[in-house]
Parts: sequence; structure tokens; C-alpha cells
Amino acid sequence: MGNIDKIKSTIKGWRLGDYFRQFSIVAAGIIVTFWGSDKLTAHARQKEVQSVMQLVADELKSNRKSLMGVKSLLDIDIHMSALLIEHRVDISTIPSDTLVKYKKFFSNMSTFDYSTDALDVLKGSSLMQYIPDKRLLQSILQTYHKMGKLQKNVTEYYQMKNDAVMTHLSSIKKEHRLRIISSKGNFEENILSLLNNDTFVNYTALVPNFLDWEEFSDLEQVLGEQIRIIEAKYK
Repeated sequence: MGNIDKIKSTIKGWRLGDYFRQFSIVAAGIIVTFWGSDKLTAHARQKEVQSVMQLVADELKSNRKSLMGVKSLLDIDIHMSALLIEHRVDISTIPSDTLVKYKKFFSNMSTFDYSTDALDVLKGSSLMQYIPDKRLLQSILQTYHKMGKLQKNVTEYYQMKNDAVMTHLSSIKKEHRLRIISSKGNFEENILSLLNNDTFVNYTALVPNFLDWEEFSDLEQVLGEQIRIIEAKYK
């Protein structure tokens, strides 16, 4: 009888040890599975961050191109208005080829359009918290804010210009107005007509100081630097 009890006890000991051994194997498997799954999730998340940041870089490139486009037109306005002020609004003392070179001053109407689609995707996701360089992230957000502010200022500038041109057009005879609108009138005659209007002359005098012109160059430089950093980090 004693031997039988001893055998039963031994068997029970084996089964208990086997149970713990099997449990340890299963538990270890679960831990490895979760660890591996977490690593895969982290990798997938970083790929998403990379993709979105590349979209942001592309969007910043597009916005910089738009900025450079409107800046080139505004440079014409600055140069021509400075010439007119220097020559006391007397175009007879300004070379004709110079007037032609900067003729867009008298007609161009533009806007500064910039996109926020990629930024909206980034902000609408949960990915911002997984971008380790918070300073870069803050800088990008500030740059978009600056673009919004600049867009508002540019819109106000062109609204002032549009008001001056429309005031002039409403003050002249219909026949002359139609010639100007259809571009069939004499170029210098149209300019003289504009410069005989006090509202347009007042607008011309305001151009050099209406906007902070250095802001355009500063923003262009910041955009270029951010594009370079993003492409280096998330290529």
C-alpha cells in the first residue's frame, strides 16, 4: 500500500511539473507575440508618420512656389511705385522700355493662395504625438500661421489696388473705359489716365510701406529650411 501511494505521489508531481512547464511555454509565447505585435505596430506607425511628413514637405514646396509667384508681382509694384514717386508721377521722365517692363503694376491683381491639406491630415490623425522633434513640429505650425497672416495682408493690399483701379474706371467716359478694359487703348494714354486719378496716385504713394516686404523673403527662407529638414528626416 505504501508503494502505491508513493507512485501516485510521483505521478502527480510529474503532472504538476509538466503543467507549469507547459504554462511557462504558453506564457512566454504570448509575451513574445505581444512584443512582436507592438514592434510591428510601432514600425507601421513610423511609416505613417513618414508618409504624412513627406506630404507636408510637398505641400510646403507648393506653398513656397505660390509665395514666390506673388512676390515677383509685388516686386514689380514696389519698383514701379518707387519710380513714380521719384519722378513725381511724371511718366514723361521715365524711359518707355522701363514702363513696359513694369507695366503689370498698372493692371495685375493677384492673391497668395496656400494649401493646408497635408497639415490638416497630420492634425486630424493621432500621429503628431509620435513625432519626436517637437521643435520642428512647432516651427511648421507657426509657419502655416505666418502664411495665413501674410495671405490676409496680401488680400488687403490687392483690395486697395482694385478699389483704386475701379474708382478710376468709374470716373471716366464709357468709351475710354471700354478701350482700357479691352486693352485696345494706347498704353501710355491709359497710364496717364490712371495717374490723373487722385485715388490711384494715393494708392501708389502707399505701396512702399503698405506691407512688410522683408516678411516675404524671411518666410521663403523658413519654408526652404523646413523642407530641407523634413526631407532629411523622413526621406
